[in-house]
Amino acid sequence: MMLSNTYLFLDTETGGLEPRSHSLLSLGLVVGDASGVVDSLEILIRHDPYVVTGGGMKVNRIDLARHHEAALSPLGALNQLDEFLNRHFPEKARVTLVGHNVTFDQAFLSTFLLSMGRDPEGRFHHRIVDTHSIASALRDAGKLGLTPLSSDSLFEHFGIQVPAEKRHTALGDSLATFELYWKLVELCK
Repeated sequence: MMLSNTYLFLDTETGGLEPRSHSLLSLGLVVGDASGVVDSLEILIRHDPYVVTGGGMKVNRIDLARHHEAALSPLGALNQLDEFLNRHFPEKARVTLVGHNVTFDQAFLSTFLLSMGRDPEGRFHHRIVDTHSIASALRDAGKLGLTPLSSDSLFEHFGIQVPAEKRHTALGDSLATFELYWKLVELCK
């Protein structure tokens, strides 16, 4: 099902900050447009071995033993990603990613795809939509009186409720970012 102005909202949970060395642990995917969420999916990715940092694991609170039991092999994760994308976007379409500081997530997704022999730009557009950048422009235009522009402060400002157990999960954060994007769009009007 293809809708006009349909985006793929992306969030990742990772084992650290470096896409070329730290493990991509999960992808949170939300497809939707101004009318609402069309579909969502969280893909957990198994690694052997995991490459993580203490700081990364403190933020995402992932229990690696439980994660490993539920996660898919990299090939299984790639297949699930392909199936999800093919349900919502034409096969040859390059998908636009939306997220908060989305270049971080895009870098991990691109590294994962390259490790699987895929060209990221074969499926994903190089142009992205970043909610942090939109919020910065709105603040600079005098339409948003908020500092800092972290996801936490933006979610709170716009009344976006993320259950504590879903915060800093890939799917929980991508669903909240979906809401944030459309609230920022309304503020632009």
